[in-house]
Amino acid sequence: MSMVAVSLSEQISQHLAEQIILGELAPGERLHEIELAKQLNVSINSLREAMRLLEKQHLVILQPRRGAWVCNVSEEQAEHLYEHLFLLFGALAERAAQQWQPGSLDDLAAMLPDLKACMDRNDIAAAHHLGFKLVDLVTERFGGNHYLAADIRDLIPLLKRYSFIALQQGTGELDSAMRIFTRLLKHLLARDGT
Repeated sequence: MSMVAVSLSEQISQHLAEQIILGELAPGERLHEIELAKQLNVSINSLREAMRLLEKQHLVILQPRRGAWVCNVSEEQAEHLYEHLFLLFGALAERAAQQWQPGSLDDLAAMLPDLKACMDRNDIAAAHHLGFKLVDLVTERFGGNHYLAADIRDLIPLLKRYSFIALQQGTGELDSAMRIFTRLLKHLLARDGT
């Protein structure tokens, strides 16, 4: 098991990202630095660094001398994100299909029945969490190309946000995700990266 130290700024950004993803911080909402720093009991500098991390993940907009706002959500933005991520995931799938070794996909395959069980009992939060755990594992294990892995990691919080909104609206995203994960695993086992 590899241990990675997480800075205070990263902890703050993860906390705020979770609030944005779950809609606790609404699109367009202003994020007041002084209030947030007091609420989280952190320095303004640590909070500002966290805001820069959130901006990199496309969750907030920073405007010099004006502050930070939670990014708005539009259908067009979601379509553009999905289009771009499918290109990145396609490259990741191709790498995984070429590089996997016996046993390296067993834990991923074992997650699919758990994901299906979450869907069957309509446990949206658990299915959402498990689906992204699967994406994280595949990216970590087969991302090899630093730029590919970094781009995916930077966009995952935004994807979590959009997919959580879609799940809340009952768009059938869980069914689509299950079909994609099942098909992906089938192709990976066949060493077919398409």
